Amino acid sequence: MRFSYWTRRATLVIATIALAGFALGTMPGDASAEQASQPAKPAAGRIDVSAPKDLSGHTCALISGARCWGFGGAGRLGHGNEAAVGDDESPGSAGPVQVGAGRTATAIAVGGFHSCALLDDGSVRCWGFGGDGRLGYRNVATIGDDEPPSSAGPVDLGVGRTATAITAGNGHTCALLDDGSVRCWGFGGDGRLGYGNPNPIGDDETPGSVGPVDLGSGRTAVAISAGDTHTCAVLDDGTVRCWGFAATGQLGYANSVTIGNRPAIVPGTVGPVDLGAARTAKAISAGNGHTCALLDNGSVRCWGFGGNGRLGYGNLATIGDSETPGSAGPVDLGAGRTAVAISAGDAYTCAVLDDGTVRCWGAGADGRLGYANTNDIGDDETPGSIGPLNIGAGRTAAAISAGGRHTCALLDDAGVRCWGSGALGRLGYCNELAVGDDESPGSVGPVNVLGAVDCRPPAAPLPQAPGPRGGPAAPAGTQRSTAKLSLLRARVIGGRRLLDVFAPITRLASGTAKVTFLAAGRSSRFSARVDAARGRIRFQRPISRAQARVGTGILTISYPGDADSRPQQVRLRAASRPARLRLARPLVRDGRLRASGTIAPQARGVVRLEIEYVHRGVTKVARFQARIAAGRWRLTRALSPTTRKQLAARTGAVHSYTLFTGYQPRGLRGEMASYQVLPAG
Repeated sequence: MRFSYWTRRATLVIATIALAGFALGTMPGDASAEQASQPAKPAAGRIDVSAPKDLSGHTCALISGARCWGFGGAGRLGHGNEAAVGDDESPGSAGPVQVGAGRTATAIAVGGFHSCALLDDGSVRCWGFGGDGRLGYRNVATIGDDEPPSSAGPVDLGVGRTATAITAGNGHTCALLDDGSVRCWGFGGDGRLGYGNPNPIGDDETPGSVGPVDLGSGRTAVAISAGDTHTCAVLDDGTVRCWGFAATGQLGYANSVTIGNRPAIVPGTVGPVDLGAARTAKAISAGNGHTCALLDNGSVRCWGFGGNGRLGYGNLATIGDSETPGSAGPVDLGAGRTAVAISAGDAYTCAVLDDGTVRCWGAGADGRLGYANTNDIGDDETPGSIGPLNIGAGRTAAAISAGGRHTCALLDDAGVRCWGSGALGRLGYCNELAVGDDESPGSVGPVNVLGAVDCRPPAAPLPQAPGPRGGPAAPAGTQRSTAKLSLLRARVIGGRRLLDVFAPITRLASGTAKVTFLAAGRSSRFSARVDAARGRIRFQRPISRAQARVGTGILTISYPGDADSRPQQVRLRAASRPARLRLARPLVRDGRLRASGTIAPQARGVVRLEIEYVHRGVTKVARFQARIAAGRWRLTRALSPTTRKQLAARTGAVHSYTLFTGYQPRGLRGEMASYQVLPAG
């Protein structure tokens, strides 16, 4: 399990069920469904992966409750902390998301930084990053980082209104209500909310207070899908309306005119998208710059940006900017085959066919298409020419969700398969390895969604070996792995005279940590309990008036280790302003360590990075640093021959610690992130 500062969806769809998610859609049926599968099947809305532009990535599924795994920044997993899940423990180890006493989730939607659930009483809960009001709670507060989603209560959808479908885009959320109306909230740029202006909703008003989106006189919706910068709906007559950003033809109106950002141009005024003569839609999925619809005859139409073959027409042409989707004809899915579900991701698309097989096309990077390679499909061949994915012997798919860099499917046996980038545990296989780039999804087996398994490889025995950063010696014969202590928040709340600390640590780590806070010439020392169940050290501690007035100080947290975890120490500046340290996972490749990221523009100095591994029973640490320039930092460093040899012969995984110690002149606090480094060698 790991942690990092939050960083930055698509989904799937089905036919004949009112659904939603980052991409979804269908006709009336099981109104609680969100995105997904065959007509009126309960699989609809039961799995979703994070938004197209989300480089961090997370996944949620409804299996004995709402289960979420992957990157945990800003509480998007809903576990009351910001720890990653699925990188070195099974998703089942985190337990279900708490959505409210006596309540169960009937549909799940995953956005770029947030997640939402539709509950059995028709209410909606959202959690994660609250920027622009995307959670809908009349504020921009984050939920789920140190409290359960249940604590926030239901989103206000309007007096007496309940939801039948929910969809989460990159920075906005939409719900289909019981009367067929649509409410959208969050970031309003480019008119993606559909209210005739670019204003955010949900930051200082509730979604229920703004009324429904204008879909046209007498029209209601039966399916809704929020994409990256646009939104699409299937209406009660089977026609499609799309609104928001239009530069690449993703709205399908044979132009690049933005819809929904001016009072004169709202969804109801532009009429239906041309899907072809006498054709209507059963499902809709909005991705990143493109859109796909499942039609009444089971065929698929895609439009928008054609890069990487994401539209599936055997070329790279854009559709919808100067021609209609209907003019392009159907996507070739294979002889005699039709689709029952569709999902548009970042630069690719996936479909479940009438025989339960899966086809994916577009960008093949990271193995996200699942064909045991990284080739693009659909750029000079059609999806039907490639054949189905191997999702397991005798298995078929009930639902599919395409995201930013990974894909997940719910199978006929209720199992889950995920493939693509494995960074931050988003695939749920207890590691960060990609799947689908040189092996099939079926070869890795199902995700362990319910079982609690700690998958950390044991370190070799440490015969009186010192712990990392000068910790106490480990007794001979013990096997202990890194505690992966990170520090998300070290904040001085001057007005309340409090030191506020949130430090994720490997779940099941136990005992107490020693804490020292040095400020205003005074040193405060105390102990803080390790919350083993939640994997964190979390406390608010009173400080002196002088320390509060200074507003900053040096914080040291020393974790002594236990029977399973080695000792670790973190020392950095506590202050009032976040440094916003963000980074991609560090890589060791071709004998070089590569890492890069961003930080607050006011930051100065260096970002320090350590890699830690066990070689012949001894913990080894290599230290590096990268200079900060204009809010960015980058490290490319050749490793010594000795380090390369040790890494090749190491025991267990390689972990990294990326640290910014703080910058006193601008009141920036220190932050630290822990990552598993892969590949290594």
